[in-house]
Amino acid sequence: MTTGPLATVEHEFLRLDLDLADLIDQIAAFTTVRPTTALQLRDLLLSGTIARQVRDRLWRRLVARAQEREEWMVAALGMAMPALKACARRLYRGLDPHHAQDVQEEMLLAFVVAVRTADTTWNRLPWALCCRARRAGIRARKDAFAQHPTTAQPEPPTTATPAGNPDQVLTRAVRAGVLTADEAEVINRTRLEHLPLTRLAAERRASYWSLVKRRARAEKRLTEAIRSGRLSTDSLLLVA
Repeated sequence: MTTGPLATVEHEFLRLDLDLADLIDQIAAFTTVRPTTALQLRDLLLSGTIARQVRDRLWRRLVARAQEREEWMVAALGMAMPALKACARRLYRGLDPHHAQDVQEEMLLAFVVAVRTADTTWNRLPWALCCRARRAGIRARKDAFAQHPTTAQPEPPTTATPAGNPDQVLTRAVRAGVLTADEAEVINRTRLEHLPLTRLAAERRASYWSLVKRRARAEKRLTEAIRSGRLSTDSLLLVA
């Protein structure tokens, strides 16, 4: 796919203007090439001329920064993008475009969560992060085939209430102060009505990346409210 969540993040990655000096210093002793952009740095790491242990050291520094600042999270995603795209292409074979986007979105979200919670002492850190994303993509693929065995054409959005009344759970979550009304709308439209986040971001003229983070934070609060018993377990249908 030339469009979709992965392509959107890749576009943001290519627009980054970051000070890479500290990262480049991690590999300076092992190459005569000195990249000036994030893309050039990625190409160098993929060239096979840098030892894995050296790449891991650079990734530890990159992940530590990504845990603190949004633009470095985009950088981490962009550096892993070739692996993420290759994995996604395998996972959405046989799926319609709508479900293919679901696979991409779940992979991105899983990668972000993995970066935020990563222990930077892990060995083969980029591989571990991509494995988390791959597992999320596999789950999304299985869900797509379980819900729509043919997946030949996406089903149109429906106004009918899904089993377990998850829309009512969202309403209760807003009343209880777990979610804002706007957060509930984002979850409703992207999870229940299956509107891709890329389209919602375009509708709102908002940053796709900020919308990804906002939904992730909202769903985390919702899940915690469910687990604590504050909200009905019916809402697990939204975020499982």
